[in-house]
Amino acid sequence: MVTDAGWFEDVLLTAMVNQPITVTIDASDEDFWRYSEGVFTRSYGTKLNHQVAIVGYGTSEDGMYWIVKNSWGLEWGEEGYPIKTSPNPV
Repeated sequence: MVTDAGWFEDVLLTAMVNQPITVTIDASDEDFWRYSEGVFTRSYGTKLNHQVAIVGYGTSEDGMYWIVKNSWGLEWGEEGYPIKTSPNPV
């Protein structure tokens, strides 16, 4: 598990220039299952059991966030996309 969020963010930003980045997360948390909109600020946990793709990033008044594509269909999240804030590692 990556714990140096600054280093990890730099690597992801560099890699995303060419393609989406696949990461493994803990998707067993009920808050993640029920996510419907906005910036998801909870930790993704430690049980690595589900893969998602980081497809971009953005900024808000609260800082930078990752745009993450899930595979659970358009009904989940914001048409299949959750948003994860930094500096918590994905």
